[in-house]
Amino acid sequence: MTEQAKSPDDASWAELMLGGGSPLAQFIEGFAPRPGQIDMAAEVSKALRQQVPLVVEAGTGTGKTLAYLAPAAASGLKVVVSTGTRTLQDQVQGKELPLLREALAPDLTWAVLKGRTNYLCRRRYLGLAAQPDLSLPGLNSALSLLEPWLEHTPGGDLDEVRGQGLGPALAAEVSTNSEQCLGGRCPLRQDCFLMEARRRAAEAQIVVVNHHLFLADLVLRAGGHGEALPRYQAVVFDEAHILPEVATQAFGVSLSQQRLSLLLRDLLREIVGNAQVAQAAAQVDTAGKGFFGKLRRTLGPGGRATLSPEELARLAPAGGELQEALDALAHSLPGDDEVSEALAQRTQALALDLEAAAQPVAGHSVAWAEARGGASLHLSPVEVGPHLQEALYAHQGRLVFTSATLAATDDLEPFCRRLGLPPETRKKIVASPFDPASQALLYVPKGMPDPGDGKFPGAVAQQVVRLLEHSRGRAFVLFTSHRNLEAVSQLLEGQLPYPVLVQGQAPRLELLARFVEDSPSVLLATASFWQGVDVPGPALSAVIVDKLPFAPPDDPLVAARCRRLEEEGQSGFAHLLVPEAILSLKQGLGRLLRTPTDRGLLAVLDGRLITKGYGRRFLKALAPVPLTHDLAEVAAFFALESEPQD
Repeated sequence: MTEQAKSPDDASWAELMLGGGSPLAQFIEGFAPRPGQIDMAAEVSKALRQQVPLVVEAGTGTGKTLAYLAPAAASGLKVVVSTGTRTLQDQVQGKELPLLREALAPDLTWAVLKGRTNYLCRRRYLGLAAQPDLSLPGLNSALSLLEPWLEHTPGGDLDEVRGQGLGPALAAEVSTNSEQCLGGRCPLRQDCFLMEARRRAAEAQIVVVNHHLFLADLVLRAGGHGEALPRYQAVVFDEAHILPEVATQAFGVSLSQQRLSLLLRDLLREIVGNAQVAQAAAQVDTAGKGFFGKLRRTLGPGGRATLSPEELARLAPAGGELQEALDALAHSLPGDDEVSEALAQRTQALALDLEAAAQPVAGHSVAWAEARGGASLHLSPVEVGPHLQEALYAHQGRLVFTSATLAATDDLEPFCRRLGLPPETRKKIVASPFDPASQALLYVPKGMPDPGDGKFPGAVAQQVVRLLEHSRGRAFVLFTSHRNLEAVSQLLEGQLPYPVLVQGQAPRLELLARFVEDSPSVLLATASFWQGVDVPGPALSAVIVDKLPFAPPDDPLVAARCRRLEEEGQSGFAHLLVPEAILSLKQGLGRLLRTPTDRGLLAVLDGRLITKGYGRRFLKALAPVPLTHDLAEVAAFFALESEPQD
């Protein structure tokens, strides 16, 4: 595969590697060239060679993973592949990369690198084993599980034992987050699983990570605080449609009751018998309760809101008291060993974040708060483009952004603007080889109550019952709010002859596994549930959406972006809310058609799709999927498929 580096003819190289004479034919049963895959591979090859960013929307079935992995392997460059979900990460490293090495690149090496919380921390594990916290349920069985596992685990990845008696709370006790990790100062660093994973990543040609870890590395580098990834020469972002959201989190600041409580708990565990530290910690606890209590009262019943300058001013005295208490605590720590030094740095970081979060810059950042469980204060950038320009684009040109859904219509420019990509960025849309006109059907009932009408949940429940009769279960029923999810799930209780799974009953991955294993079954969840879901075959044959998936206009970040657009003379609704809702529906459709033989119904139980002018934009984006308002046509659509296998 080194010939590619010698020849500028990217199209010929892509045809040679992925076309009719490809070596892949020996390893893939029923192999057939995919023109879209070949075109995409040529574009990726060119982008890596010319150091010009590339954005590619590659419809489902294109085979985009091999379309970027093959040129990445051939380039000889150190390439980071960043994914949005664990499912895709597992697929890349467990399926595509081994295939690529066997068929095309025998010398290819790769490594998977995850965030700190995915690896067991020997220091925290040994500390917990030596002084068990009896308040943790299931502790003894978890320690009994981990002890023999530690003797055989190749890399200390806690995913190997999750769900086997190691729940989230216990996993948090035997791993570290970025603040708890002692890094190079840890006395057990020579046996650290994370350090070993980083060593493997440093030696590999391709490193597979997720967006959260990649962006955390950018923030570390930008702040001069080290790095989480080895140095690289190119990056491919798969599932790039969620990158703006992850970047917003990464370049923001968050201060929560949970973060403060975790600091105090770790501190009192590590620093024992120091009266001065205990007294300072108690003062922080009191000041924290005062600040977060006032923050919760400021929010009122909504639970999530932008904080105005006046509200921030009213919070300032309580915030100042908490800052002073944190400073006093940091200075009370002995600082004569690695642990107390790290705790002092954590304490000071909290104080600095509290100060930063209370100082938004109009038009550039927004201060907001929420009260879900504990209260939290956040400072988020309105736009992530300037941050990415400074931290990434200014240093790296070999960048590929791809996903099955990046454009609401056929225009990738809004995505490029959202990420602040440079003007020379190339753009390409590769159509799906599937035939949505025959494989899918869009159903929108007439006469539905307005989504704000009290009769709406009842009408949704009636439609769901009728639709599931025709789809024979095998459906996701997705809601734009938890309130509607709860209301409709109660109305459906006892009404369906299928196993019914409801979000919140079990962890997400467990629900998905049960959905497939117990097919035909029905899963009720919020609309965000479908992100990254991959259920090929007939187990998922219908996606039923209660309402058009508009982002709530009072969401702090959505409201700030709408204001920014309106200041520029554009409509926030038309230029932000509608395109993002269209993308969400297109992603829902993409969940249905994962193979050339999949068939599926997308049902939108929101009459605005056909009564409002903006509905035409949705219908145009979903074309050529045929539209019907008739349940008889839904029945005829499902009658064409073969009977499901037992």
